Amino acid sequence: MTSVNLSNPQPRNYEKTEECDNRVTKFIHASDIHLGSHQYRNDNRANDFIFSFEEILAKAITYQVDFILLGGDVFTSLEMLPGKLTTIVNILRDFKNNTNERIHIIAIEGNHDIRKFSRGVRFSHRGQSWLKFLASLGLIVLLDSDNNASPEQMFKPYDFQFRKGGKIQIKNIVIYGTRYLKEKPEDYLLTLKEGIIKNDGNFHILLQHFGIEGQMENVPGVKYEKIKHLKDRVQYLALGHYHLQFILDDWVYNPGSSEAVCSSDFSFKRGVFLVTISKQENYKKEVKKIQLTNRTYRWETVFFKTEFRTKERLYEYVIRKLKRSFNLDKNCHLVPSNIQIPVLFLALKGKKPFYRCKIDTKELTQYICDNLPVVDVRIYQKFSDFLTKIDTFI
Repeated sequence: MTSVNLSNPQPRNYEKTEECDNRVTKFIHASDIHLGSHQYRNDNRANDFIFSFEEILAKAITYQVDFILLGGDVFTSLEMLPGKLTTIVNILRDFKNNTNERIHIIAIEGNHDIRKFSRGVRFSHRGQSWLKFLASLGLIVLLDSDNNASPEQMFKPYDFQFRKGGKIQIKNIVIYGTRYLKEKPEDYLLTLKEGIIKNDGNFHILLQHFGIEGQMENVPGVKYEKIKHLKDRVQYLALGHYHLQFILDDWVYNPGSSEAVCSSDFSFKRGVFLVTISKQENYKKEVKKIQLTNRTYRWETVFFKTEFRTKERLYEYVIRKLKRSFNLDKNCHLVPSNIQIPVLFLALKGKKPFYRCKIDTKELTQYICDNLPVVDVRIYQKFSDFLTKIDTFI
């Protein structure tokens, strides 16, 4: 995959919206970018998340939006390699310079933004995140409310000198935002509602990081009935958290993750929303779904008809079967950084190998990567007849 060149944007073939026209506002709504993710400990996959972020910024330039919304989990954790962080900072500086600081990046902290480790606990003492670091450099606008203040003081206007605030107005759009409100945000939403000014003639966006119950199977979320009371104050509820894209009642919008963070994400509909708000009576809203250019993936199943007694013969059999499914003439010239090189999900079924022929998944993964055009392999051994979620997913 080639990096999006923000330092030298290509000529744009589209009709320009007059920048001085306050009657039309455009923005991109993205979420769950998970920068810093080192999926499968594979550097190519780590770069895929950065490339997706670059693509979002490039689309903001192409569509001449007024701002970008990031609904949390911009980073996957506080665990970040210095080289990756330096790349992200440079990308944002280039974006700021190339847009003459005209396009604000407005973000909130998600639960992953405040995690100490990718698979660790969140900090008990708040105050640290890479989003705060980027905000301190003036590269993003990080919103957060004071939930203990009075309704009038809860959402203070963003102060660019001190890099703090709970709301920001761009043209006729007011964006309110808070950090991740733990697992039961409904306990805070009534309080937040009181802090949002009613009938001020502006279009209101509330930027939050939580899921809606029922949108993802067996994943906890907020009951939709418990957030409906926000509709008389908020015209666009911008969410992040669930990696699956969904829209509810033309009011709740969740774009999904920008890249596949786990194996199930590859099958989800994901991307970003391009939103146009026209200042007419009660405001006219148009939301366009945009799919990003992500890493490809493929599922393969290899069935063992015989009981293998040596790993060498087993590995050779797997490679022989997989080569029949791959068009090597078409893909062999591609390097792993190219998104056309897929992540392979491999299910091994049939007769279980002899007990002395235990499959070393790490060794087999490397063997497959050395012989086939794949960037990485996830191996699932399904030799029993017992059905699991993986079987259903396949």
